Amino acid sequence: MTGMDEQWAGVVGAVAGGVLAGVPALLSAWWSRQSQREQTQAQHVLMAGQLQSAHLLQVMKPRRRVYGDFIATVHHLHTKLYEAWDRGHGDGHGPLLLVLEDEELSQRLDHVRAQVALEGPEAVVVAAESVMDLLAALYARVFSVQESGIMGEFAGEDVPPSSGVG
Repeated sequence: MTGMDEQWAGVVGAVAGGVLAGVPALLSAWWSRQSQREQTQAQHVLMAGQLQSAHLLQVMKPRRRVYGDFIATVHHLHTKLYEAWDRGHGDGHGPLLLVLEDEELSQRLDHVRAQVALEGPEAVVVAAESVMDLLAALYARVFSVQESGIMGEFAGEDVPPSSGVG
């Protein structure tokens, strides 16, 4: 039976050698597959992040445009108010009222304020409303001064010559 033992020993040796040779190959294949799986997951995470960034940019573009329109409109009003004050007739309040009561400018300002309110976030909406509140307060103050005629009285009067000094 030595021949048979030798054959079994050869078979066992061949199987053992095949297993020993195959184990590293199997481990290598498993490792490679695991690495591919991890790379695929990482690519999915990266792609999801890129899609989210692209979405945020798409959301931010209109928002930035709306904010820019609001700021540009307020700046335009600011410039017109300064120009009106500079060309005022001593009191300056009449031309200021004309600017503050300009219907086209008021409608534009209301429109961009509404857009800001739609875009949000709350902190920006509150800031825009504060600007609008300040403009309303400015209008009320200028209107009050204009109606009282206080500035007009001073603007139309000649300064009396000084008496007794000099």
